[in-house]
Amino acid sequence: MKLRDLVIAVLTGIGIGIPVTLICMICIGGMNAVVMEFLIWTVASALFGVLSVVTFTNEKMNLILATALHCVGCLLITVGACAIIGYADNFLEILVSVAPVFVLVYAAIYSVKVITMKKNAKKVNSALNEK
Repeated sequence: MKLRDLVIAVLTGIGIGIPVTLICMICIGGMNAVVMEFLIWTVASALFGVLSVVTFTNEKMNLILATALHCVGCLLITVGACAIIGYADNFLEILVSVAPVFVLVYAAIYSVKVITMKKNAKKVNSALNEK
């Protein structure tokens, strides 16, 4: 078994298991604060996934624009989830506490993506030069 197969199996299990777990939690214990918070973050995660497909599979957008739109969209989803759950008293307070984390994470993601793209471009150029 390859690592890739294992990762796909884990992600598939999580993707199917989380909704089933939520349904079981509601059936067994009813809708309570824990289930509600879990449900909200599950919906937010699904929206992150949809946003990822919409932004990063659009060939009309360059990487900088796609990353910026993805960051802003995920930030809004996160702030919305935090507001619904009640993590803070107001929108601005949530935004101020969450935004710095987003800036750091997206700077790291963008940097890794650029480094990976350059590394792959070198491999392709090297392979083309050998022919």
